Amino acid sequence: MSTARIGGTILLVGNKPFSVHTRATDLAEAGAAELDVLVVGMGATGAGVALDAASRGLRVAVIDKGDLASGTSSKSSKLVHGGLRYLENYEFGLVREGVQERQLLMRLAPHLVRPMDFLYPVWPDTAKRRLLGIGLTTYDVFAFAALGIRSGDLRRHERISAEQAVELAPALADSELAYAYRYGDCATDDARLVLSVVQAARRFGALAVPYAEVTALLKNDDGRVTGAVVTDHIGGGDVEVRARHVVNATGVWVDTLQGLEEPGRPPVVQPSKGVHVVVPRERLPLVDASILLPSKQGDGRSMFAIPWGRQTILGTTDTPYDGDVEELALTASDLEYVLAAGNAVFRGSLSADDVLGAWAGVRPLIREARTSSSPEKMSDISRRHTLVEGSGGLLTITGGKLTTYRRMAKDVVDRIVDRDGRKARCRTDDISLTGTRSYAELLAETSAAAAALGLEADVAASLVRQSGEAASDILSLVAADHDLGRTLSPAAPHIAAEVVQAARREGAVTLDDVFSRRFRLSLRARDAGLPAAPAAALLLAAETGRDEAWAARQVRDYADAVRRERGVLGLDEPGLAVAG
Repeated sequence: MSTARIGGTILLVGNKPFSVHTRATDLAEAGAAELDVLVVGMGATGAGVALDAASRGLRVAVIDKGDLASGTSSKSSKLVHGGLRYLENYEFGLVREGVQERQLLMRLAPHLVRPMDFLYPVWPDTAKRRLLGIGLTTYDVFAFAALGIRSGDLRRHERISAEQAVELAPALADSELAYAYRYGDCATDDARLVLSVVQAARRFGALAVPYAEVTALLKNDDGRVTGAVVTDHIGGGDVEVRARHVVNATGVWVDTLQGLEEPGRPPVVQPSKGVHVVVPRERLPLVDASILLPSKQGDGRSMFAIPWGRQTILGTTDTPYDGDVEELALTASDLEYVLAAGNAVFRGSLSADDVLGAWAGVRPLIREARTSSSPEKMSDISRRHTLVEGSGGLLTITGGKLTTYRRMAKDVVDRIVDRDGRKARCRTDDISLTGTRSYAELLAETSAAAAALGLEADVAASLVRQSGEAASDILSLVAADHDLGRTLSPAAPHIAAEVVQAARREGAVTLDDVFSRRFRLSLRARDAGLPAAPAAALLLAAETGRDEAWAARQVRDYADAVRRERGVLGLDEPGLAVAG
């Protein structure tokens, strides 16, 4: 592996693609020799630890019992932001850290972390109106002055009239606004961001193995953790993976892994459930801005309305969750709360019939000892992260949020190199996740190439947003087989060639991996893209050496997964059959 530097950013030369065909080899290699670092959990933080450690010259494997980003990291609000509302709790350090990481990610992943305008509506009865301008000024200062990081295309905040706000967000038309503040933050695709971090880690030599679950920890005679027993959920059997350092980056599951090190250990995490729903753009029209919705429900919880292609996202909730994380689903009360919160602002009479899709995620907030001064609401619990070293040396990182994954990873790897007595600085603030070409340049080039192949402009834009410089690889597949240019669903402009790309270069193992985390069709479409599922499953089967019976099971398994997560919302299911 060699690197080159352009404009202050490290580029990777001679990249090794993250491919499903190397999964078994990676697992075998992880079990064949002692690693420096075994990372358990392939969400944003675990992927970040793998990249940071590998880029400092350590031998690394990152594993997960499911697909990459299959937990909380694919169920966020799809934002990279400083957390404006955290200023209300005087979390200035947390906001400053978030804003700095947002600025870095705009440079390191320009096609995935994109500037977006946000509106903060103000009504005649809005409390603390005079403090809003001060808070937004503070937000700007952190973004434009701290550490000299470039501001990019982010907007400084400004006060705009109610009429101007309605032009940007027609959904506010009947809400009797006094005025609004407009400010800048960023949108992203959370699962694709994690994928990009995993791909970058692999290019530095990290091994990445999804569907590999830790069922026991290995320990030496002194009780020191020296690795893990890993169950292969694809190939079957167990593999012992030995490592000098083991990192627990499993999010809301960290207590389970800590329990393997120290049975009976008090839990670290207080799970907080967050629910989002998706409605058609015409039912909640936003033109050029997202909206931060101050709570009108009396619970202090702010929500977002976010334009998302042909749809609009509305959420999120923030409630304690003590149930089985594996059974997390949308409930009737979740749905009622989100729709009521939206209708309190937009007066659009949104109902369950308007909802196309939904997701429920669990944030791993840090559990606090119960005292008289403990927060009474989940929104008051800090989003700071914590690093815990267990009695056997297991390093557990939890808390935090998607935006600050890189900083969390740095803290972990700093501790590892300190343990080793090495000097190896963190490099991830310079490592490009997607290349350094601008979004505008890539879009122009991809649009021209796509048009020459007869593809629509929105397909080209989607390819750039999803895959960045790899969009050209997908268009090459279409050039070789024009049938791969067919659109899969009217809900989003994904084409069949992206299924092939997901299997060859993006580590997808199942249809659920493709439709739920590579394409997000499970969230965008009332039918979850099921009409296209049989053909997509056959493509995936052909790429992975499976048969039609396997493809048929994939369609059923995908429908079951969507149905479980949607809970009370249900799933429109067309008649399905796999045919060549």
